[in-house]
Amino acid sequence: MTTLSGEHSHSKSNPYYSQLLVNRMLTQGSDKETRHFELSLNDSGLNYQPGDSLGVLPVNCSEVVENLLDIVGFSGNENVKIADENYSLREALLNKFACTVLSKIQIKKFNEIAQVPALEQLLKIENKDALIEYMWGRELIDLFLEYPQQGLSVELFTSLLRAMPPRLYSIASSLSAHPEEVHLTVAVVRYDTHGRKRKGVCSSYLAERVGDTIPCYFHPNKNFKLPEDSEKPIIMVGPGTGIAPFRAFIEERKAIGSKGKNWLFFGDRSQKTDYLYGNEWESYRKDGLLSELDLAWSRDQDQKIYVQHKMLDKGAELWSWLQEGAVFYVCGDASRMAKDVDQALRSIAQEHGFMSEEDSSAWTKSLQKEKRYLKDVY
Repeated sequence: MTTLSGEHSHSKSNPYYSQLLVNRMLTQGSDKETRHFELSLNDSGLNYQPGDSLGVLPVNCSEVVENLLDIVGFSGNENVKIADENYSLREALLNKFACTVLSKIQIKKFNEIAQVPALEQLLKIENKDALIEYMWGRELIDLFLEYPQQGLSVELFTSLLRAMPPRLYSIASSLSAHPEEVHLTVAVVRYDTHGRKRKGVCSSYLAERVGDTIPCYFHPNKNFKLPEDSEKPIIMVGPGTGIAPFRAFIEERKAIGSKGKNWLFFGDRSQKTDYLYGNEWESYRKDGLLSELDLAWSRDQDQKIYVQHKMLDKGAELWSWLQEGAVFYVCGDASRMAKDVDQALRSIAQEHGFMSEEDSSAWTKSLQKEKRYLKDVY
């Protein structure tokens, strides 16, 4: 773990308190809210490498906590003991417990108290899909609103809660370019559901602050690094906030005077409103640091265009780069985008490398073993 002036190890249990210097909106006129944050490492001695992540320990929204206390029937001044430390229930809900996102285990624990037949049915294995649908957009407070429980002990109530997990964000800066700073690119989650306004715990925690100190720590990622040989070409695929580590990569390659070619595939909804760091990419393209820049906008034309479509369009050139030894990176959504990009990569191998489907699958696996196909997906 990274050290502070060689004295203390900073981690989830011993975070560094960093001042939030900059909180800037990146999207303009979009229905998505994506922000750029800059945090100070002032004289901390902390360091990181492009590809690493920053762990942030958020605080729950005070309004969410007060509403939960009110619905469950607590004042908030009740005593709670966590790891031999005493806290007020309010303080514990703000800082120590996750009290929003609903899980199957929470529903099960809640129903051991409430004994609701409808929940009992939902928890059955054969009703898995119905349970997922029920949990979407609901929080713990919704269970208490739907099935009120009176007279719970503090111990029983807190047994329903899990510890507040840190949030890991891919770092969007290079220390070489921004000494004593670390930058993040964060999509802020806000939505309405079941008659209540909801917001992402950590994204809104950051979005609603500037100048505050943020508890954080570095989380190294040895499996998502620039090649040791700075002359190796790199291909980066990072739609949406998946762009973050590639901003760090390019800043680092510029700072060290790397001669390796750089190719970026970026995509989002609209070029006018969602071109994250657009001025920087256009400047890098103009001065030749970005050899290739391919942009995919899903809503700027009738037919949706995504990064994998741009890859297929440039299949011959992409194949050529890979034959030259290029390292291929992908960052962002694991559930769909990363799978679509993987399929596009195999299709390119089939078309331009004249491989069978089976061989193309083996080829992508060999790229991964050689650490030339690296993923940071979530």
